[in-house]
Amino acid sequence: MKDKRIATLFLTIFIDLLGFGIIIPILPNLAKSMAIASHLSFNPDYAVGITAAAFSIIQFLFAPLFGSLSDRIGRRPIILGSILVNAIGYYIFGFAGNFMILLVSRIISGFGSANISAAQAYIADITEPADRAKKMGIIGASFGLGFVFGPPIGGLLFSKGGLFYVGTFTAALCVFNFILAFLFLPESNTNRSGHRRKASDTFKGMFQVWNMEVIGELFLINFIYIMAFSMMQVNGSVLWKEKYGLNEMQVGKIFGVIGIAGAIVQGLLIGVFSKKLGLKKMLLLGCPMVGIGLAIIPLPPNLDWFYVNQGIAILLLSVGNGLLMTSINALVSINTPPQAQGTMLGSLQSLSSLSRVVGPLFASYLYANSKELPFVVAGSLVCGLFFLALKLSKKLKAENTSHSVVPK
Repeated sequence: MKDKRIATLFLTIFIDLLGFGIIIPILPNLAKSMAIASHLSFNPDYAVGITAAAFSIIQFLFAPLFGSLSDRIGRRPIILGSILVNAIGYYIFGFAGNFMILLVSRIISGFGSANISAAQAYIADITEPADRAKKMGIIGASFGLGFVFGPPIGGLLFSKGGLFYVGTFTAALCVFNFILAFLFLPESNTNRSGHRRKASDTFKGMFQVWNMEVIGELFLINFIYIMAFSMMQVNGSVLWKEKYGLNEMQVGKIFGVIGIAGAIVQGLLIGVFSKKLGLKKMLLLGCPMVGIGLAIIPLPPNLDWFYVNQGIAILLLSVGNGLLMTSINALVSINTPPQAQGTMLGSLQSLSSLSRVVGPLFASYLYANSKELPFVVAGSLVCGLFFLALKLSKKLKAENTSHSVVPK
């Protein structure tokens, strides 16, 4: 029964993330074109960052609330309700005729997508502590697969039927998702009278970690790294269209290749890297690889060397992301007491959501001044993390031993 529920939850999260991936190659250029058509008072380049940040800030604010609420009323109603909200958001997206309606649709979808904490709690309810980390990996796998399949599907749908096809197809996915969860995802929280964790605990925890030795530095590295990568995700499709003349289908294929390369690295190579290099070296190598990969994206002056350049960038980003994500998460876990694992990793995820708010806003400001600037700045920031990681590596104890950290 547990395996059946895990499989259903995996499909539920995958379909949710597939819908998010579908709009990746479409949303940035759409936001900019609608901002121009709506004659808004601010620079239309800013609209790209605003739409991306609006989704992430709502997700950041409501994910802890949904997690807390699921402790009180159960996981099932939160997951089912959020899926329906997501369907509404994507349906409105399909009929968005101006920038404000587009923005509203993304805010609604951000609210509906804030169910990851409830999904994590569901997994915790039905798994033994020893198996929990492994089962939590289904969320990461869902993210990866959604990023592999979503962008190419989104580019194809947009090329065939425009925004209407994208919005209605994604809304239909959510309806199918709801039916699947309704039929095969029973309530897991059978002890709702127990401890009720407050949503504010997550935000308090985020502030407390900065005073923790090792953990504070790891959180800072993670924040800057995710912020820089989100700068590429948001402005990449705009750059590829405006500088190189790519359409939505071509942009979707590039993001799909990034997703496939990332899945190969995560699934086949990270175990080898972890065994051969160790977490410290993975952290140190990941910073310059991601930094260089981001910085070289806008270098070709035209299409002559574009695909060769993007192939090199994708290789660096895929391997570097795998090294950084694995080492950061593992080192946070190793340096956290057993009784605080869930809280600490939850705070890390919340901080990642916040970095996806800052990154797109910063990138849109830079892009308004120069198309290449967001990528050069993002790459420089991550390359600079190497020195922080080098300093941190001298503090880390043996990687195969767990030790607790306490506030300074």
